[in-house]
Amino acid sequence: MINGCSVSLVMPCRNESKYLAALVKDVPSFYDEILCVSNKSTDETVQVGRQVEKGDKRFRLLIDDRVSGGIGYGFAHMTGIQMARSEYIVCADSDGTYPIEDFPQILKQMIERDLSFVSCSRYPDKEIPPQLQLGVRALNLEIMLLYWFKIHDSLSGMWVFRKDVVPELRLTEGDWNLSPQIKLNAHKYLGKKFAEIKVKQRLRLGETKQSYFKTGIKHLIWIAKNRFVEPKSVQQAD
Repeated sequence: MINGCSVSLVMPCRNESKYLAALVKDVPSFYDEILCVSNKSTDETVQVGRQVEKGDKRFRLLIDDRVSGGIGYGFAHMTGIQMARSEYIVCADSDGTYPIEDFPQILKQMIERDLSFVSCSRYPDKEIPPQLQLGVRALNLEIMLLYWFKIHDSLSGMWVFRKDVVPELRLTEGDWNLSPQIKLNAHKYLGKKFAEIKVKQRLRLGETKQSYFKTGIKHLIWIAKNRFVEPKSVQQAD
């Protein structure tokens, strides 16, 4: 808890057994709960998570093995968000790349600016590989042309928002497309209560779980389709 506000950390994970315990150990003490949602892990992630639960009362391991095209990133996020109990929710990838310790500064801006949802932008940043920056810029341009919405980082994996706005986010995408969907819907349904705040990305723990080119193409198609077709709702995990 910080400044009287409770906060939950939601992290989707797949095959993160090598780094999970150390990652949780480094989570700042102001987080009231840590929800790690394993999705189709085939290593020792679940076993490690059960051990971490015994040593950290804040930590809960959840399992959601639903997938869309072999990917369950969005499903894992939706389950963690649904189960979070705190006033504020911080979503971040479980690869250590996002500065979850920056929540106090982000919260301060949210209160001062009356924001309900913040997407943490990694750009501009010269240290990020040029090919990744080019891909994100292409998606940003597509969003600008189709939605008249200027965004700096359409694929940021760190978001901070109030629990009470979750119904307004209308999340449906079970794969990687949850990332652009949550920002587009936050902008559409929350208006001026949505904003981007710049953060500094860190080095990744382990290997990426996605093919950037294939994922980028799928994002391009989904963003265009979403502009004209209302997505169907999905069932929540048990």
